[in-house]
Amino acid sequence: MLKRLWIQLFYIYLFFITSHLLSETRYISKTGSSIAPYTSWQTACDSLQKCFNYCASGDTIYIDRGIFRETIWVQNKNITIIGIDTDECIIDGTGVNGKYDKFTLCEFSNSSITVKNLTLKKKKIEESVNYFAMYFDNSYCLVNNCIIDSTWRGISLQKGGVISNTIIKNSNTGIGVVTDDEYSYIFNNNIFRILPGSGGAAPPKGIYNLDYGGSFTITNNILLTTPSDINYYGIEITANKKVIIKNNLIYGFRYGIGSFAMSGAADTTFILNNVIAKSYIYGIEIGNLPKHYKIKNNIFTNNYKGVYSYGNQGDVDYNLFFNNTYLMYQNIPAGAHDIKADPMFVNDTLPIVGGTFDYRLQKYSPAIDKGIPNIFDINGSRSDIGMYGGPLGESYVYKDLAPKPVKNVAAFYEQEKNRVKLTWDKNTEADFKTYYVYKDINPNFVLDSTKKIVITTEPIFYDTLNKGTLTIYYKITAVDSSENESFASTEVNVNITNNEDALITENYSYELYQNYPNPFNPNTTISYSLKEPGEVRIKLYTITGELIKTLLEGAKSKGYNETQIDLSCYSSGIYLYRLEVTGAGKIPVFNDLKKMVLLK
Repeated sequence: MLKRLWIQLFYIYLFFITSHLLSETRYISKTGSSIAPYTSWQTACDSLQKCFNYCASGDTIYIDRGIFRETIWVQNKNITIIGIDTDECIIDGTGVNGKYDKFTLCEFSNSSITVKNLTLKKKKIEESVNYFAMYFDNSYCLVNNCIIDSTWRGISLQKGGVISNTIIKNSNTGIGVVTDDEYSYIFNNNIFRILPGSGGAAPPKGIYNLDYGGSFTITNNILLTTPSDINYYGIEITANKKVIIKNNLIYGFRYGIGSFAMSGAADTTFILNNVIAKSYIYGIEIGNLPKHYKIKNNIFTNNYKGVYSYGNQGDVDYNLFFNNTYLMYQNIPAGAHDIKADPMFVNDTLPIVGGTFDYRLQKYSPAIDKGIPNIFDINGSRSDIGMYGGPLGESYVYKDLAPKPVKNVAAFYEQEKNRVKLTWDKNTEADFKTYYVYKDINPNFVLDSTKKIVITTEPIFYDTLNKGTLTIYYKITAVDSSENESFASTEVNVNITNNEDALITENYSYELYQNYPNPFNPNTTISYSLKEPGEVRIKLYTITGELIKTLLEGAKSKGYNETQIDLSCYSSGIYLYRLEVTGAGKIPVFNDLKKMVLLK
C-alpha cells in the first residue's frame, strides 16, 4: 500500500515537472499576425478559442486590450489566462451563440484554470436562460481581479476554487456552488451588485451552495441589491465542513445569511463581524441552530427581524441591533452582551445598488471594543462589533463627527396659552449632548448666538410668545460632547392669523452646505436644500476649474437632501463642487460652488 502511494506521488511530481518544462507563454491580440505558436505580441493569435485550442497544459496566455465577441470552451487543460487591463480586455458574448454552449460565455471542463484581469459581459436575453459568465465543470478555478457584467449568473463552481477582488454586477446570481464532496471554497474581497428579479425557480442570490458538501471561507465581501421580498439570500450555505463568514456587508436581500448545515454535520460555523442591513425578513436564518454555530460581533440594522432559528441552541452573543422593525431573535434567547443602540457609522445612509457608504465607526460608537473579549482588532485592542472589527478588519482613526441633522421638526400653536410647541425626532448618537433651538422673525436666517433661545436635552420645547407676535421662524441643531454642532434642521415657520389661529409651514431655501467631513478620505457627504422640487446636478472640478465628472444628476424633492461621494480614485488636493438646480420650464433657479479637501 505504501509502495503504491509513493509511485502515485512520483507520477504526480513527474507530470508537474514535465508540464512546467514544456509550458509556453502565448499571446492574443487583435493586432498580431495570428501565426502559431503565438509566442509573441507580433505573432499573437486573433481569436481566444483558436489560441485555447492550440495551447497545452501549463501554458500562460496573455490577452491584449480589445473586445472579443466570442464564447470559449476549454477541456482537459490546466492553463492561466491573464488580461493586461481589466477594464479594456473584454470578452463580450452579447448576441453570440457559442459553438459549444450558447448559454455559457466561458466554459472550462475537467481542467484547472486561473483567470485574471478580464471583463466578461453578456446581456440577459430572458430570465429563463440559465447562462453563466464562467462555468467550471468538474474543474478547479482561481479567479482574481475580474469584472463580470450583465450576465444571468456570474460564476458556477464544482471542484473547489478561490475568487477574489472581483466585481459581479447587474447579474441575477453572483457565485453558485454545486458540490457534495470535500472541496474548499474561498471568496474574499469581492463586490456583488445583484439585480432585483422576478423570483420563481431561480430567485436572485449573492453566494449559494446547493448541496451539503465542502467547506467555505467568505470574507470581506460586499453584497448589495435593491431591497425586495424576491431577492432571496445574500449568502446561502449548506455545508458539511467548516463555514466561515466574516467581515462582510450584506444589504437588501430577503434573508441576509441562510445556513442550513445538518445538525452536527459541520465542524464549526462562524458568522462574525458582519453588517447585515435592510433584510426584508431575517438578517440571519438558520436551520436548527446546532451548537457549533457561533454568531457574534455582527451589526443588524434596518432589518425586519434579526436572527431566526428553528431551534434554540448555538452560541449567539455580542451583537448590536439598531432600528430593526420586529424581533432581535426568534426562537433564540437574547445574548447577555447584546447591544441595542445606534452603531454611529460614518455614513449611515443605507446604500442602493452602486451607492456610496462608509460603515466604519465614529468615535464614541457603542460598538467600539465591545466584541468577544478574546478576539482582537489588528491594532491589538478588543474587537469592535461590525465589518471592520476583528483580525480581518481594518485599523483606522475614529472620526469625531457632528451629530446627524435634526429631522421631522413639527410646530403646534397653543392659542389658549399663546405659545408654540416644537417637537422633533430624538438623536441616537452615543455622544449626543444637547439641542440648540434658534429663533428669528426673518426667514432663511443665519445661525448665531444672538438667535439661540434655549439649550435642551429633550426633543421638545415650549416657546411662550410675546403679545402681538405674528411671525416666527425656528431652526434646531444637535450638539455632541465634543461641541460638534450639526447642520440646522429644516426651518419651521409659524404665522399667527387675525383670528389668533396659526399657519405653520416648513420654510425651505436653496442652499449648498459645506461637505462633511472635510478634509476627508475618501468618502464625504454633500448636503443641500431645495426650496421647490427641481432637477439637480452636482459637478466635481479641479481647483483650476476643469470639469472632472458629474457626481449626481436627477430630479430631487423639496427640502433637505444629501448625497455621498467616493473619491478613492483621485489624488489628494483641493477640489471644487457645484450645485446647479433647474426649476419648472427648464429655468435655472440656483447655482453655488464650494471647495473641499481630499487628504490621503
